[in-house]
Amino acid sequence: MQTPNPYFAPANLNRRQALSLVAMSAACLALAGCKKDVAEEASDSDANGYLCLDCGAKLYTDRSVFIGPKCPKCQKDRLMEVVGYWCDKDQHLTVRSRVGDRMGAPVCDKCRAPVTAMRLPREKDLKAWGATRTEG
Repeated sequence: MQTPNPYFAPANLNRRQALSLVAMSAACLALAGCKKDVAEEASDSDANGYLCLDCGAKLYTDRSVFIGPKCPKCQKDRLMEVVGYWCDKDQHLTVRSRVGDRMGAPVCDKCRAPVTAMRLPREKDLKAWGATRTEG
C-alpha cells in the first residue's frame, strides 16, 4: 500500500481552493503562452526581399514566392536575398544583401553604429527601404 502524499491531496481541497488552483494554473499557462520567442519573431516575415548586386534593383515578393538568382530588371544572375540588421540605439532596421555586397561589417544606416542583431525585414520595412513589389 502506498502512503498518501501529504502535499497534494485533492480530496482534501474544498471547492473554493480547487477553483483557485484551476484559475491560477490557467493564468500561468496564459502568461507563458503570450511571451513571444525572440528568435522566432526575427526569422518570421510576411515578404521576401531581394537586391540585385549588378543593377541595384530592390524588390520584394509575398512570403510564399521566391525569385532569383536572375534579376527581373537586368536579367543577370546577381539577385540576392536581403536581411535586416536592427539598431537598438535608434530603432532603425538597415537592409542589406545576405551575401556578396562587399560593404564590410554591418553598420546602422542612420547612426553608423555597428549592428549585430539580425532579423528578416517585413513588407513595411522593404517598402521603406525603397523596394518594389514583384510577382516573380
